[in-house]
Amino acid sequence: TGGVKIGRNVNVSDGAVIITAKHDVNSPTFEAKYEPITIEDWAWIATNAIVLAGVTIGEGAVVAAGAVVTKDVSAYSIVGGNPAKVIGERKKQPLDYVPGNYHPPFL
Repeated sequence: TGGVKIGRNVNVSDGAVIITAKHDVNSPTFEAKYEPITIEDWAWIATNAIVLAGVTIGEGAVVAAGAVVTKDVSAYSIVGGNPAKVIGERKKQPLDYVPGNYHPPFL
């Protein structure tokens, strides 16, 4: 309802949740608010991560498994935890993969 913009070669893993709606906790009518989410090229949202309304995930950024993202994530940052905080940096190098074009070793 708030809109989601997803860039090229983004990986969204199993169980990830992207929520563009929220409620105004101070509204006597429990008013709903909708804010867009942007996920830029080469970003990776890992298993069971949650991305909340109004957030931008920068190019090449990684959201760790189970993280709850409440604020923007800078390009090539690695964030984790609840609320998500920077826990590392991804190398700023040309990325050259297509999510889903891999073969697990058991095949």
